[in-house]
Amino acid sequence: MRLTIKGTNIEHTNAIDSYVTKSMSELEGVLEPKEKSEIARIDIGKTSKHHKEGKELFYAEITFHVKKKDFRVVANSSDLYTAIDKMKSTIIRDVKKHHAQVRVLKQKGERELKRRITGA
Repeated sequence: MRLTIKGTNIEHTNAIDSYVTKSMSELEGVLEPKEKSEIARIDIGKTSKHHKEGKELFYAEITFHVKKKDFRVVANSSDLYTAIDKMKSTIIRDVKKHHAQVRVLKQKGERELKRRITGA
């Protein structure tokens, strides 16, 4: 999977890039071989620049397309790395759920086809 990483309202560093790339390698293990050539757009950063006091909110967002389905996940946290981890776990869960749904629909269709052929 090819990643495009964009930083908003933060300094884009190599450490952040390597952490995101390492985190998304787990997502590649979940994807099927045909799906690995897809492009994932990742946007990380602060929600605004104007917070001078209090907690700063960071977010991590991923968007990509797999098997006629668009995936988009946004995670917020007071720490950038925590937001990235939340995003990763949520997108992996969503992709696994989608694959399970596709598998069930395929099996259901196969059963219906068999029923029609055998005439039972």
